[in-house]
Amino acid sequence: MFYTKKNELNIIFAAAIAVVAAFALMILFGAGRVYADELDEASEEAVQAEVVNTEVVNTDGDSDNDGMSDAVEAEIEETMKAAERAQAEADAEVERQKKAAEDARIQAEQEVLEKKQAIEEENKRIEAERKAKEEELARQKAEEEARKAAEEAQRKFEESLSASGMSDADFNALCKMVQAEDGHDSIEGRIGIANVILNRVRNPRFPNSIMGVISAPGQFGPFHNGAFAAAVPSASTVEAVKKAVSGVNTVGGALYFHRGGSFNGKTYVATAGVHSFFA
Repeated sequence: MFYTKKNELNIIFAAAIAVVAAFALMILFGAGRVYADELDEASEEAVQAEVVNTEVVNTDGDSDNDGMSDAVEAEIEETMKAAERAQAEADAEVERQKKAAEDARIQAEQEVLEKKQAIEEENKRIEAERKAKEEELARQKAEEEARKAAEEAQRKFEESLSASGMSDADFNALCKMVQAEDGHDSIEGRIGIANVILNRVRNPRFPNSIMGVISAPGQFGPFHNGAFAAAVPSASTVEAVKKAVSGVNTVGGALYFHRGGSFNGKTYVATAGVHSFFA
């Protein structure tokens, strides 16, 4: 059987088309680069076989066959290179898209984090403002209550002072004696000392005035040792005495006080501050 030049071209082009189609299918379905080399080898073997057949059959000295084979080989080689470039571009595009997707994911996470932080900061600011308003309202309420309490205490004190017939001089003397006796005692203790002096004023066994009680011989040591004259009543002592004058009593009907658990066989009544009180 003899091959004509036309038959040879048809066979070579058919083989080339088959190789290109197979390679394109490999790329399309993700067969990978591993199979491309095998197709290259198969296509080269097919072309070489056709060339050998052509050389064997065409023994009449037709010099155009070599030129045709070279052209076909060059076209196949160019096709393979084009396919490789297309694969490389596709791989590069996939990598670019993967990188773009990763960058977008990171950016989205960063935006979510920033929004979350912004919301948390706003919530903190709102909470701080709410707390500050509550504290301010509580402060204003406490101040108002304290003002009203002070006004009520002053009113009661003035009424009690007027009812008792106590003069300002008597009140000042009472404050100085409480301060001289123990100006650093608790409020309850200082009220108790004032209570004892007031109880004595009302008791017929003692003088019926503040100065008479505190100046009686052998009774209140600070009056006789100079501490009374030098005493400067603190604000808390004045408040303690006002409460005592207004009717606050922490020691009942006690007439004596002493630092200790007993006092000359007197009846124990109560303890207030650092003193024990007796009747």
